[in-house]
Amino acid sequence: MALFDFLTRAARGDALPGGVLAAPGLESPNATSTAAQVVWAEYFVGEAGEVTRESALQIPAVKKARDTLLGIIAGCQLREYDVATGAETTPAWLTSTSTQISPWHRIAYVFDDLFFYDWSALAVKRDGTGPTAQIVDALRIPWKKWEMREDGTVVVDWKPAEARDVVLIPGNGSGGILAAGAPTIKGARALERAWIGRAQNPIPLIELHQLTDEDLTDGSDDEADDEVGDLLATWAAARTSPTGAVGFTDNRVEVRVHGNVQTDLFETGRNAIVLDIARLTGVPASILDGSQSTASLTYSTADGKRSEFDDYALPMWMDPIAARLSMDDVSPAGRVIRFDLSGRRAPAAPTTTGPTEE
Repeated sequence: MALFDFLTRAARGDALPGGVLAAPGLESPNATSTAAQVVWAEYFVGEAGEVTRESALQIPAVKKARDTLLGIIAGCQLREYDVATGAETTPAWLTSTSTQISPWHRIAYVFDDLFFYDWSALAVKRDGTGPTAQIVDALRIPWKKWEMREDGTVVVDWKPAEARDVVLIPGNGSGGILAAGAPTIKGARALERAWIGRAQNPIPLIELHQLTDEDLTDGSDDEADDEVGDLLATWAAARTSPTGAVGFTDNRVEVRVHGNVQTDLFETGRNAIVLDIARLTGVPASILDGSQSTASLTYSTADGKRSEFDDYALPMWMDPIAARLSMDDVSPAGRVIRFDLSGRRAPAAPTTTGPTEE
């Protein structure tokens, strides 16, 4: 069975192993990147011990950068052109598919793979078996279903795939945001947890200082009472109470306040994270609602931001896809595939004339 038919058997009503039917080409909601977990585990511990697509998307700036790029890239149709004449020769598979996944979702998930992992893969169906056989349909292979071995063999669902059945799409060589942005993701998640913790405890750090020589029991040595633990628990609950942080101490304990809390709740650090995400993704910081320092602020317009986005951000992600699909194993020799950006071109300003002079 050819790879494309193997991956689309659910669409035909064929049962997958275990009798489960699944929509082809889509990640399941709980899918994770095992590669990222292994590669970056040494950088993280505890809650942030894995750098995954899901954990990265919990950072608002990452999600907005991804969603902004995806919405535009997937919304620009792919078209094929004759190099010599410039005539459009777009094949049907670029605009339609026999699978349950639309061409929009196909290219959206290809971009998603490149954004996070810097690689994507398509399973393709051809109209024959010879060297000139053309593609008639294509389906994105979910990231967790395939890998490339050191010898270049592509393995899908633990089975080697024929080279003619797979089109590998490399990204811009950055390694994807999970690799290139791992330290930033670590810092962003730590900062998110920190400001959430301060939002839940919006007053300075508290020390319950013992004043007398009479020891408070702490539950050790099999003591039945845990006065220290009970006191801390009571104060912690009071600090997070919606009715106000009110506590009680007897003459053995004094409440001491250490430091103070900035009312901006780490606003500077969180804004810096937005700027770092902008640098990693190529998206202008203004689009991600990040602000530069006051000294470097420059006047900008909506048209200016759009021009910057189109000139710097989009080519970084669109050109690798178009370049790979323009190779002879995808489009015939003498033809290229490009994204149709005509819908993003600003209309010409209307010509105005002054009053007729006599």
